[in-house]
Amino acid sequence: MAVSSSNKPGGDDNNNPPYKIGEDVYVTGTLIWYLHICPREVWLMSRHIIPYQDHERLEYGRAVHKVHTEDTFLILEGMRVDTYKKDTGVVVEVKCSSKHLESARAQLSYYLYRLKDAGVNAIGVVRVPDEGVEERVEVVDEEKVLKDVERVKEIVSSDNPPKKVRIKYCKKCAYKDFCWTG
Repeated sequence: MAVSSSNKPGGDDNNNPPYKIGEDVYVTGTLIWYLHICPREVWLMSRHIIPYQDHERLEYGRAVHKVHTEDTFLILEGMRVDTYKKDTGVVVEVKCSSKHLESARAQLSYYLYRLKDAGVNAIGVVRVPDEGVEERVEVVDEEKVLKDVERVKEIVSSDNPPKKVRIKYCKKCAYKDFCWTG
């Protein structure tokens, strides 16, 4: 059951929800996650520029998800929650490292915002199984979520990617060759 967003901040004049970018195109949780790591990756992903798929970090992440994600996922336009426990109302986002907890919290907050918008009250858990980390997210700062959504929409609508900025994650990034070769 979708809730009309006409009275919500961030929606547009056509009563589109703030997380809708275009016809059948939505801000995704993955784009929110990358926004907090590297905005350039947001632009690349939005253009379907695929990172090196055999990159060891991507393979490791897929393996962690395969082992630690239950089959009870939840899908809405532009998002797929790793695990949703309907009996407890818990959304679980599985990550392979605690290095990006801020990004994971932002992604999970986005999911909880979207679920609330659809009439589903839930709480969130970021789980990093290999490190034994589990962090609950119960309160969502909707203003912060909407700022993230607007920032993603700005990046996606730009004709050019954000400027390259060397950050500590570049060395292990699957897009490294796209940004730093040549």
